[in-house]
Parts: sequence; C-alpha cells; structure tokens
Amino acid sequence: MMEWTEAVQKLWNKLSEHRTSLYPAEEWDELLDIRIAKLSPEGLASGQAPYASAVKAGLHLLNDSLDKSHELSQSIHNATGSYWHGIMHRMEGDYSNSKYWFRQVGSHPVFASLLLEAKDVYRSHDTGSIRSAALKSQLEKLMSGSVWDPYGFIDAVQQQVQVAQEQESEALLSAVQRIEMKLLLQYSLEQSGGKRIEF
Repeated sequence: MMEWTEAVQKLWNKLSEHRTSLYPAEEWDELLDIRIAKLSPEGLASGQAPYASAVKAGLHLLNDSLDKSHELSQSIHNATGSYWHGIMHRMEGDYSNSKYWFRQVGSHPVFASLLLEAKDVYRSHDTGSIRSAALKSQLEKLMSGSVWDPYGFIDAVQQQVQVAQEQESEALLSAVQRIEMKLLLQYSLEQSGGKRIEF
C-alpha cells in the first residue's frame, strides 16, 4: 500500500498549490482529473475499496471537479461517502441537498479535530471586519459550539456565497473547508489501507 500512499501524496502536493473554492465554476486542472481517475490501489482488504473511492472523490473535489467527485461519492454507501457527497453539493450551491447528505453522515470521526482546527483558524482571522451581521452571528454560533455543526457551516457558506460576498469571510470559510477536506482525505486514505501523508 506504500505506492498508493505515495501516489496520493504526489497529488496532494500538486493540489496544495490551489485554494479550493466555496463555489467553483470549473475544475482547476484537467490533467489532474485524469491522474486522479487513473489511481488504482492494489491488494485492498475487504471493506477498503469504498474508502479508496472516497480518496479519489476527495481529490477531485480538491481540484474543484464536482461532477467527477459526484460520480464516485454517490456510489459509496457509508458515512464517509455521504460526507464527500454533502461537501460536493455544498460546493455546487445545492445547500438543502447538502444537508440531506450530512443527515446520512450522522456524527463523523473527523468532526472533533475539525472543530478544534476551525476554532484556531477563526481566532486567527479578523472577523471584526466582517460587515454582514447575519454571517458574523452564524460564525460566532458555529465556533462557540462544543461539537462540529455541519448544518451551521452550510448556512454560513450559503450566506457568504449568496449574500455577504466579503473577502475576509471568504478567506475564513475557505480555510475551514480546506481543513475539513484535508482531515476527511486523511481519514479516507487510512481506512483504505494507506498511511498518513504530509500536509
């Protein structure tokens, strides 16, 4: 499984040059989509194949390639597949459908780490400069919780994309989304038999 981990690491290294959008218009790099599609881990144990597909779904999302990610995530019948599916619908602006998929997720193992890291990012941003009172309130509620609230995050992203459209909140929400995707990618990789990669 070392080759699998190394292949994912190489793709992550390339994708780390790109800041994934909250609402992408098109994929970032067409050639990366081809490289991701060709990923093929060998020697998977029983139950690992859906997580290998989840890794690929996540890499496609990191490349802002919603359709290719969707093709994979909709055929992964576990909480992690539903999580990637929910992120994809959030990124395409179908917020109610995103919430549906997060209801299928329930409580995911990455939520605890996500909340801690999101709070660190929140504290490092100048949230006082956010003019939208509604968005500021949503962010304060989200970051003061004791558990991660994926629905609150969806609402904040929707408020930013459709109403506020502010630079500081865009940077903050994009950074939190990046953390979310990084943690979920690592979890997917480990569940597929891969090793921890360098972020």
